[in-house]
Amino acid sequence: MVVVVHRRRLFGRAVLVCRSGFLAICAIVLGAHHSAQAESAQEQDQLFQQMVRNPANHELTFEFVRVATARSDYEAAIGALERLLFYNPRLTRVKYELGALYFRLGSYEMAQRYFREALASPDVDAITKERIETYLPQTEKQLQPSRLSGFVQTGIRSQSNASYAPGSGILRLGGNDLALLPTARQKSDVNWFGLAGVSHDYDLQNQHGDVLETRAVGYLTQQVRLPDLNVGFFDLSFGPRLALAPELLPGATIKPYIAGGNTWLGGSSYFSTIGTGVALQFPVNNRFSFGTDFDWRRADFQNGNLTPVSGFNSGDWFTTGVSGSLLIAQQIKLDMRGLYRRGESAFAFQSFDQWGAEAALTFEFAPPFEMISRNWSVAPFVRRIDTRFDAANPFIDPLTVRRDGTWSVGALFDMPLTKTFGLSTAVQYDRTDSTLPNYRLDNFSVMFGPTARF
Repeated sequence: MVVVVHRRRLFGRAVLVCRSGFLAICAIVLGAHHSAQAESAQEQDQLFQQMVRNPANHELTFEFVRVATARSDYEAAIGALERLLFYNPRLTRVKYELGALYFRLGSYEMAQRYFREALASPDVDAITKERIETYLPQTEKQLQPSRLSGFVQTGIRSQSNASYAPGSGILRLGGNDLALLPTARQKSDVNWFGLAGVSHDYDLQNQHGDVLETRAVGYLTQQVRLPDLNVGFFDLSFGPRLALAPELLPGATIKPYIAGGNTWLGGSSYFSTIGTGVALQFPVNNRFSFGTDFDWRRADFQNGNLTPVSGFNSGDWFTTGVSGSLLIAQQIKLDMRGLYRRGESAFAFQSFDQWGAEAALTFEFAPPFEMISRNWSVAPFVRRIDTRFDAANPFIDPLTVRRDGTWSVGALFDMPLTKTFGLSTAVQYDRTDSTLPNYRLDNFSVMFGPTARF
């Protein structure tokens, strides 16, 4: 029993260090953001003074617009461009830039107007035309009451530990460590995968902008060497997104919803969920927004004879989370999320507390060819999940309570080639440390394939 307490203390200390490191990274990023913001604000003010003294200098105005746009001061950028257009209504580049700025502000009618005017200009160049034809359909879609969008990806995924077997080759049962048979040890594999996500918004066309939101995501795999580990998954949610307090909190929304899904393993249903929740979103300004949510799911596992030694069993999952999105610069975005989940099962050794934190930093950049109208992006990410079960599982080890800590790090690469099609790559490394050898593992994976958006 002394050993168990010692492990608990070490594990708790490690969790504290990990959380402190995560917060330190966020603090460094936010500190750098505030410093850069102060410098760019000073530069914008200097350019504004120069622009007022020399209003006929178009390049000076465009430089002011570039700096203002990078700071998400879209109103200032629009004002400068509108001034140019007032004196010279035939500036096609200005019309295109105005359309793009109004699109970012969500003023889709104005964006549509300027995009169409730029497209109708006789001197529009091929590159600008391609960009307008990419974003104009999205602008027009936002003006429709029923809006359907989504993505589809397929390709190949390679994993170093596709069987998710313990890296040590040891399995503990009844308090005894047993060596896994060679056929049950860690195996690499390659699989085909298909991933799809669909979103539908129906505008209720009231003065508050309320909409009905439907979200669906699905995933399928076909293993080459391990067909028993073929995975199928889908999840669906539906609910209205309503203005929370239009007068006091403009832009703030609340979304009550119902949700459910199912997961298959080796062609058989593994577990299903159904439940409900509520999510709130608060936009602070053009750069930062945050939200919070609460979700209840009833999880039903079909573990069969493996129920006593399974990590999870049927029960209720209660999840609460908080998330934030910060536009550090025009092409740099930080997304963060933290969550806590409580799992209640019939057995204490399958009931758990879980904490999670993740962050992704997305960098957009111009593609190598000017005729490609969409930016490319790379998004490094990090995730930490700590899971603590309530009691020791007597079927595995009656003296050791299971505690898992999982790190995931990786990066997503998105390379649009046309307004609809592109290529995507994901590289990820996962490592789980546990108080039980059954759950200590690592896995390195690479995904690659074409994507389509609509």
